[in-house]
Amino acid sequence: MTEPQLPLQLQISESAGFDDFIGHDDVVASLSSVSELPGFCYLWGALCSGKSHLLSAYSQQRQKQGDQGAAFSASVMLDTDISELIQPHWCYLVLDDIHLLADKALGERHLFNLFNFCRAQQLSLLVASQVSPRDPSWLLPDLRSRLQSGLTLELSVLSGDQAILLLTRQFKQHGIPANDAVLKFIAGHHATDYASLDALLRKLSALSLRDKRKITVPFVKRAIEEK
Repeated sequence: MTEPQLPLQLQISESAGFDDFIGHDDVVASLSSVSELPGFCYLWGALCSGKSHLLSAYSQQRQKQGDQGAAFSASVMLDTDISELIQPHWCYLVLDDIHLLADKALGERHLFNLFNFCRAQQLSLLVASQVSPRDPSWLLPDLRSRLQSGLTLELSVLSGDQAILLLTRQFKQHGIPANDAVLKFIAGHHATDYASLDALLRKLSALSLRDKRKITVPFVKRAIEEK
């Protein structure tokens, strides 16, 4: 008898640890205290609020403790009931982007089955979403009730100095040289919520590669002015 084929798992970033996370100290403190967490945790916030980073950090910590588990994008559950694929030696499961299942009848049913399986097997379940557990887009009443039954942690998108600090780190991680003058110019001439800064970073990276130019203040100025 062949082993069941597991869906593609999320890549856990070694550079995304709890110590590297900026802001939301209360959320970091909760998730890093693994032994004190309830069996189910619901992490939610807008795009670019840091959910995937925290999922990686949580998975890293569990692995360092010798725990075995897995991390998936919830998109696989649109057509797959992964509760049937859980390995007996796993003690935790991480799901990103569960909002993709909201208002999808089969996806919600699969998530409902997975929640019940994890509870019955005492398997820790951490999920991340762009919508709250109370959002009306969750159509299955029993599922909505279960999503509200654990620890709910909310993230907001960084702004101001914290967002600029994160942008500085992102420049380094992408291998893009950016001096203090560039960062100071961005802080004074561009929206400083991190979602906007992340979009600018992607644009600068693409333009720099296309034009084979370094990131300078005039280069950034032109990128900001271009629609």
